[in-house]
Amino acid sequence: MKSFRISRRHLLRGAGSLGIALPLLDVMEPLRDAHAQMAGGVAKRFIVVYQQTGFIYSQWKPSGSTTSFTLSPTLSALEPLKSKIVVVDGLTNQAAIDGIGDDHGKGMGTMLTATPLAGSTNALIAGGISIDQEIANHIGTTTKFKSLEFGVQSGSGNITNYSSHSASGKPNPMTDDPATMYSRVFGSFTGPSPSSTTTGPDPALAKLMSERKSILDAVGGSYESLVNGGRISAADKDKLNAHAQQIRELEKTLLVDPSASQAATAVGCAKPGAPMSINAKQGSNFPTVGKLQMDLLHMAHTCDLTRVSVLQFSRESADPVYSWITGQNITRGHHAISHDADSSSTSQTQLAAIDKWHTEQFAYLVGKLDATKEGAATMLDNSVVLLVNGLAKGNSHSHGPTPPQPVVVAGGGGGTLKTGRYYVVPKETKTNDLYISCLNAMGIMATTFGEPSYCKGPLADL
Repeated sequence: MKSFRISRRHLLRGAGSLGIALPLLDVMEPLRDAHAQMAGGVAKRFIVVYQQTGFIYSQWKPSGSTTSFTLSPTLSALEPLKSKIVVVDGLTNQAAIDGIGDDHGKGMGTMLTATPLAGSTNALIAGGISIDQEIANHIGTTTKFKSLEFGVQSGSGNITNYSSHSASGKPNPMTDDPATMYSRVFGSFTGPSPSSTTTGPDPALAKLMSERKSILDAVGGSYESLVNGGRISAADKDKLNAHAQQIRELEKTLLVDPSASQAATAVGCAKPGAPMSINAKQGSNFPTVGKLQMDLLHMAHTCDLTRVSVLQFSRESADPVYSWITGQNITRGHHAISHDADSSSTSQTQLAAIDKWHTEQFAYLVGKLDATKEGAATMLDNSVVLLVNGLAKGNSHSHGPTPPQPVVVAGGGGGTLKTGRYYVVPKETKTNDLYISCLNAMGIMATTFGEPSYCKGPLADL
């Protein structure tokens, strides 16, 4: 006798926009898609902030235990958000150790792909899709922009300029000019529709109400057919009956106030003012451009114009002079300083100050996300935000494990991540497994990402 199996997609076809999360039943096919990308009706988001040229590990490494730890000087700006981050220690970017190319190119081209470079030594290309684009392919199909790539003097040309890749040999150029990004994202955007001021019924809201009722009625019919059809187990019946109560609670909200579901994702959405005219390539404008880009990125997510983005500060082998950092008297380029020996105390101090400045930028962005209310939580609570680096250590061009590839994860992924922790991963853990965890947090039930031979599975304690 042919076994009876049903598809979660078939049962809730058309209901996904309501965020109705059906329990996993014994008779269901394995979950293969991103149906879990909505947390309580609120969209999840994935953001990567890329920093170049490595860290000073001794100044980056926290002290203490997994749940009782002290942030390091480099990470001190994240203290107000300590309960909402995970400092991930011990990773290795194996893809940058293997394969062809120089270490800067390998670090840049593999950090988000977790796949060794392809092509030839004279024409290096990424070996596969980057994690941001893999996630965008699942959760970015219903927004105006599948993903957005923001740059701060990222440049263009070869593999050292691109962290995001749609596929092998298909880099996604960063947009370095805030004015250009503003025009692209917000040029035709009119902002959220104002509340109706008429006293009569709003035809648009009435139509929305009718559509919602039709969807809920269809879902109810599917439940009725399953429960009374005699083809599911008693355990599945209990799950469906319990879930039916959740549907009834959702129905109360959606059919009484048709704008309620929109409120969860629209708080603070407004068309921003056009950014100031600025020479985005001028070195001294680096911090100003970075802030403008972060503000635009934040509003693009707040208005749900995109759910995936990358912010890339500079590029590998670049030499921005961080002269604006007070008290350091930095007059040389970052790349040049990074090649100095560890015995140079001045260089070590300056590099640590540069690392701290980058963490402060990350803290500014995630702080804005955390200040943005979204449903009963904040946008940060419903997001996964990564701070990554193309190298583990500048002068040795290493990619882990000694020192390890440093990563900070901010946000709760809609309740899927255990935050407020200093997480030292098991020995020989690759960045691939971190990205598998990110995929799972976004509702994408993957077991590998990047080069399969590097993968052991999602990080157990993330």
